[in-house]
Amino acid sequence: MSKLFIIPKDIGNIDDISSRIKEVLKKCDFLVCEDTRVIGIFLKKLGIEKKDYISFTEYNQKTKTSIIINMIKNGKIGGLLSDSGTPLISDPGFYLVREAINEGIEIVPLPGPVAFITALVGSGLPTDSFTFYGFLPKKEGRRKKVLNEAISKRETSIFYESPYRIDKTIKELNDIDPERNIVIARELTKTFEEFIRGKVSDIIKKEWTKKGEMVLLIEGVRDDKRKN
Repeated sequence: MSKLFIIPKDIGNIDDISSRIKEVLKKCDFLVCEDTRVIGIFLKKLGIEKKDYISFTEYNQKTKTSIIINMIKNGKIGGLLSDSGTPLISDPGFYLVREAINEGIEIVPLPGPVAFITALVGSGLPTDSFTFYGFLPKKEGRRKKVLNEAISKRETSIFYESPYRIDKTIKELNDIDPERNIVIARELTKTFEEFIRGKVSDIIKKEWTKKGEMVLLIEGVRDDKRKN
């Protein structure tokens, strides 16, 4: 049966890559990825030969999907990767996976690193129930609407955020609920990994490095704080 492997990449520490992921990468005939240069460097670090690459983005995914499916049905082994972490999590790939399933191709997802899960379990916030939103909207009106929605939830809310927008986002949260506990996890699994924890009103005053990929976690409304 034809197969498409969903292959996680590390989120900053290549030692997190499993032996199974390495073996699958070795046997793939081609790799589907956003940035071929990033994946080329990744393979080189793992000591794996260069593969044939297919550049796959949200803009060309419909065109490339039919090409990928035909290659797999003709006997080629394909793997889908993102630039960081597990594919399809705030990255293109859903359309390809859905269409491949419709064409009778077996999907084989490999377990591996996911930034927001890593951030959640290290945050100190409740983990029994949570909502992952992906990246916050760039447009101010939409972003404020989403933040207000998150603030009203019981469960932990999780976002990806840019270091260039994090100050603005914290200010917006401070306007909504300065006493809410939040956590910012940055540079996860890397040398300068850091968790910034506290009330919004305290974090807005703190000095910390605004660099690297970030995960923003917002504590849910506690029962003693909910309005009847």
